Amino acid sequence: MNPRPALPILGLAVLLLTGCAEKSLLVGYEPNENFLSFNHPYTDGAAADVRARAERLCGLRKQAVIQTSRTCSLTQCTTNYQCIDAADAAKYGR
Repeated sequence: MNPRPALPILGLAVLLLTGCAEKSLLVGYEPNENFLSFNHPYTDGAAADVRARAERLCGLRKQAVIQTSRTCSLTQCTTNYQCIDAADAAKYGR
């Protein structure tokens, strides 16, 4: 038996499993819309990470970001953001 055919299968398995290790997942984003939705672990670090990602995505559109909602269980959170114009963000104290 040749052990070499198992190497590509092992490599594929490693690649698939590394996708499971992602800390936060952008689950809702359309380039033509201004809403972002993230699923992430219930930790301060993950919350800061998704906030930074939202700021980066809204920054590409030259807009500010505001958090519109956040719902958490004991282990996971869903946090929603909206990209808005900077003048509008000032109205909301952001």
